[in-house]
Amino acid sequence: MKNQQEILVDILKLKRDLEKQYIRLPPGLAGMYGEILVWQELKKKFEKKGYTVNYFSGQRGADLLLTKNGNLINIEIKTSRLKDEGFDFWYGAALAIKGCNISEHSERYVVHPKKGKVTGDFCYFDFLVFVKLDPKFLHPEFYIFPRSYIWKHEKLLRNEHKRFTSSTHRIILSNNKKMPKMPKVQLRLIREMEKFKGKWGLIK
Repeated sequence: MKNQQEILVDILKLKRDLEKQYIRLPPGLAGMYGEILVWQELKKKFEKKGYTVNYFSGQRGADLLLTKNGNLINIEIKTSRLKDEGFDFWYGAALAIKGCNISEHSERYVVHPKKGKVTGDFCYFDFLVFVKLDPKFLHPEFYIFPRSYIWKHEKLLRNEHKRFTSSTHRIILSNNKKMPKMPKVQLRLIREMEKFKGKWGLIK
């Protein structure tokens, strides 16, 4: 990708043009917009430290890869606009486990309400960056979660609502600290996740 800024401008223009016709920008393009924003942030923060930042956009295990002297850091990116899907207004994105090459992890699995037993874990990324997009896409907010934190709370993040069938897990964040209508134990997790806002320094 030679000119990522041009792509961001084009997506914004398409978004405005579609909204004039009362059509919402497709989720795939909103997701690409978030991925490019994260790519730009990582390039600014890590290239000066000697890292190479590669963007794959889902064409491999994770979306972005940072490399330096044999050190590999895989970054998964999830992007969300404000939505109301039965829990009041909130930010949320599907997150899926994937098969792992580590033999000790071969028995890891999750029981999905519709898909049944799904094998895998989160070893395909080291960090998850969640992008919250405001209505105009001009003031994004970034949350940086280590894989260890996601795995620690794996059971609370399971996608158990039958309406959502695309993935095994779902990341949910608050709307300006306003909480969705969910069980208290999940709300506590959502409040706790606020502390990861802007924590780029966790990536190393």
